[in-house]
Amino acid sequence: MAEINTVPLIILIIYMLIVIGIGIWSRRTMKKGTAREYLTGDGKAGFWVNGFAIFAAFATGGTMLGNMGLSYAQGWGYLAAYNAGVTVGYMITTFFLAKTLRNMNVNTVPELLKVRFPGKVLNLLVPLVVMGTLTAYLVAQMKVGGILGERLLGVPYWVSLLVVGCVYIFYTFWGGMKAVTLTDFMQGLIMISVVVVAGFTAMFAIDGGPTAIYQHAQTLLPAWSAEGALPVPAYIGGFLVWATVVAVLPHTVMRVFAAKDERTGRASLTLGLGLYVITGILTTIFVVAATIVLNNGEALPDNDAAFLIFLEETMPVWFVGIAYAGIFAAVMSSVSAMLLGLAAAFAYDFIGTIKPDIEPRQQKRIIAISVLVFGAATLLLAFNPPEFLTLLYTAAMGLLASCLFWPTVLGLWWKRSNTPGALAAVIGGGFTYLFLLWGPIEQWFGYKMASLEQIIYSLPVSLICMVVVTLLTAPPTREDMRRVEVAHEREFEAISG
Repeated sequence: MAEINTVPLIILIIYMLIVIGIGIWSRRTMKKGTAREYLTGDGKAGFWVNGFAIFAAFATGGTMLGNMGLSYAQGWGYLAAYNAGVTVGYMITTFFLAKTLRNMNVNTVPELLKVRFPGKVLNLLVPLVVMGTLTAYLVAQMKVGGILGERLLGVPYWVSLLVVGCVYIFYTFWGGMKAVTLTDFMQGLIMISVVVVAGFTAMFAIDGGPTAIYQHAQTLLPAWSAEGALPVPAYIGGFLVWATVVAVLPHTVMRVFAAKDERTGRASLTLGLGLYVITGILTTIFVVAATIVLNNGEALPDNDAAFLIFLEETMPVWFVGIAYAGIFAAVMSSVSAMLLGLAAAFAYDFIGTIKPDIEPRQQKRIIAISVLVFGAATLLLAFNPPEFLTLLYTAAMGLLASCLFWPTVLGLWWKRSNTPGALAAVIGGGFTYLFLLWGPIEQWFGYKMASLEQIIYSLPVSLICMVVVTLLTAPPTREDMRRVEVAHEREFEAISG
């Protein structure tokens, strides 16, 4: 790979300079200096920009490398369940949540729950859940950024980590959501361009087109398309995690708040989903099929290198450079959105609950400083990530969904739901998930749970806790419900003054 390192490096340097420039420009266009402007870009994002930004924020480094490696090693069946869950999650968010979320005129997921369920314990617990899960997610993605530089460019892990970290922390800190959205838009364009070109190259890598390449891969590696590569609960769990967590992922839901209106928010989600589905089909099926054919179905020394092997065997050097930029873009687009969500959970939601009378400009400064602090902290953790990082990262999304899915959905659609019920759902769902994940289940019952199987039980527990406790306690007041009732019809601010 040494002979192709120079071209990708030059392309990546140009790319880094562009995103830094976007951050600087975004800061100059800020007019109000408020927390809302910093967190949502003042709600001005249009359809195309927001749609590509949603796709880029959700499509991580794992999407560009890890998913293809998993498909090569264990078959594409699990990823089909994963992507089906993502599709259902986006549909739930688009058709059942986006309109009301946007019309609520809030800036974050914890603020939504604070408005719907006023209660200090709950309103402190929810940001803590978000902070814990996003920290795990963020450190894992940063580690991917360091490994990519080491593998793709031949630079030391710490150099790649430091460069990627400093660049994304700067433009997120300096330009807020506007910079994150615009850089994600550009990153999304790069990513989908790389995916489409690589995908169609793979589909026609041999005579006969897509059908021939797929059937040839099946012949060489029958297990790739066989059923039962993983236990059935793993498929169900993978589906459920992503079918539910999409609705409460801060760096996805905040895009709805950034849209210029609720219709644009919903349309943007649809565009983001479409781009993600295209990416999933082209990469985990056709690119992997072509890689199997190129390697005669032999096992790879490193499954995560499946995409890199395909690029090096089939593409010219200049395109490999752009593809490397696309892979780095997948990492940076995700981490910048996560970092802003993490800082918002602490400075806007957690501190805002403790001290609700903070002046808007001061609150914006606290959020910006939090971006720097959490960015630096996660960067330091990624230099020497804990051994349990992979387990923690896998658990993070299941924990977030177990805690927040039902309070969010029922809070918007079940008028009787109240604060004690929401608190019970967060505690019951979260405790069940963590106990099943880390508790002595195998020692006590002789049963080893499959990956993500825990959510099969924690989601129903969260729902039961919310329903039972809600029905045993007083209903919400009319004032508690007013904002939600308005938001089902129109933007809250429009009639509330």
